[in-house]
Amino acid sequence: GVFKTYLFLLFSSGLTSDSSEHSVRPVRLDRCWAGTVRWSYPRGALRVVFRLTGTSGGREFRVCLKPDRLDGVRVLLDSAPRRLIAVYDYRTAGEPLRSRCFKSVGGTAAFYVEADKTGDRSGPVRFRYDLEPLAEPAPQLFVADNLDDECRPCTVEEMTQAYCTSSLVVQGTIVGVSYDGDVSRVRVMPTKAHRLPPEEDDRVVVQMSPPQQLQPEDESGRPRRDDRPMTITFGRGCRPAAGPGEFVFMARAKFDELALRCAPRLEEWRQAVKADKSPGCILAG
Repeated sequence: GVFKTYLFLLFSSGLTSDSSEHSVRPVRLDRCWAGTVRWSYPRGALRVVFRLTGTSGGREFRVCLKPDRLDGVRVLLDSAPRRLIAVYDYRTAGEPLRSRCFKSVGGTAAFYVEADKTGDRSGPVRFRYDLEPLAEPAPQLFVADNLDDECRPCTVEEMTQAYCTSSLVVQGTIVGVSYDGDVSRVRVMPTKAHRLPPEEDDRVVVQMSPPQQLQPEDESGRPRRDDRPMTITFGRGCRPAAGPGEFVFMARAKFDELALRCAPRLEEWRQAVKADKSPGCILAG
């Protein structure tokens, strides 16, 4: 799928005339929905512009950044004319480099990556990005700039699409919740696996649980006794709670973690399966 397409950019020598201390080099990223930007010798600044192309061209989206190394640079969101919002700043070295997410405006999201002007450069700079289309049209309740729309219940159509395109689909219960900055993490005890990540993404699940988790069911279709919880991340503003009740968790790989797409209650999901008439894929309750 489109989320498995990665773009690697290498900006090398800072000796050319267009790499002066004050120049701004434009970078357009509109071909891949996920990838890595690497800037080997930071000079001046980059203006990185994200857009969606393909079947979702022109749609609004959520862009998330995950820095791996940002020594000697600042990252600023170009949010409006003559308004820049600091996202990451190398001068606040004590703060962890957590992932940050933002909504596009008019189908575009732009960031400035600005190199230090004092000469204290330790490059290379490296950060990952991930784009995800937003529901269209967005529900009126969630048109604000916050990210609480990540927490709203999925529609039946969104459930169906998520089931057919997610790399992980499991039934399970929430057995633990933790919060880390803008991210909520839930520990899910699987009761049935509908789909596990493909072989190339096994590392995502292995990091969350032992290899036994990759063997989802015994002969009865129930989980093996040596299964342990896996971790799924939620967006900012979501406040899930541990407790009784079974859900169908649909997630995709994002920054070496599993990011939630939909999590209907099992009863709600079974009703959606009965009512489904789409030819996309076969749904299972």
